[in-house]
Amino acid sequence: DIDKIEVAGEGALLKLIEERKKRLQKNGYFDQDKKKSLPYLPTRIGIITSPTGSVVHDIINRVNDRFPMPLDIWPVSVQGIEAVSTISAAINGFNEMLNDKPDVIILARGGGSTEDLMAFNDEKLAIKVFESEIPIVSAIGHETDNTIIDLVADLRASTPTAAAEKVVPLKNDIESKIKNLNFKLDNNIKSNFESIKDNLQYLNKLL
Repeated sequence: DIDKIEVAGEGALLKLIEERKKRLQKNGYFDQDKKKSLPYLPTRIGIITSPTGSVVHDIINRVNDRFPMPLDIWPVSVQGIEAVSTISAAINGFNEMLNDKPDVIILARGGGSTEDLMAFNDEKLAIKVFESEIPIVSAIGHETDNTIIDLVADLRASTPTAAAEKVVPLKNDIESKIKNLNFKLDNNIKSNFESIKDNLQYLNKLL
């Protein structure tokens, strides 16, 4: 005979996360039209992640491979009781910088269990991400992991390496585009000069 059943363990956490998602979605925190656009070519990137582990190195290496630029790393706890407060402080810190403020922020951590990623399902942290004046790209866990921060962030990347690829264009691609545009500009200028020259010669004959 069963009088009462309650979810426990991971099931309880998933239920809590789902309730938070519903509240935030109802208040418009997931709306696409409220998400900020990323700059095509940032001049400086802020990275919020753990100073240890492979995540920070993956991002640095990928950025350097694509288009080297200044990176500001704000070390935080990405798990445990201090995670929410340190990540919130990092977001505030980047937004309040007077000089050399990053154009975009990458918030990243490696994979983990539902319990390990609970900091990124915190309701107050989600609001902090939403209110950031600087666009935030989330790269939390593995591709199959989905947190509330992923839904609130301006852009979600499947991995930290993918986040770097979404934020930084390839330098070679930009150089090729510039060369093509320069070639077209030269041709247009030459064509215009030839047209003007022909008109002058025609007018000169009339005179």
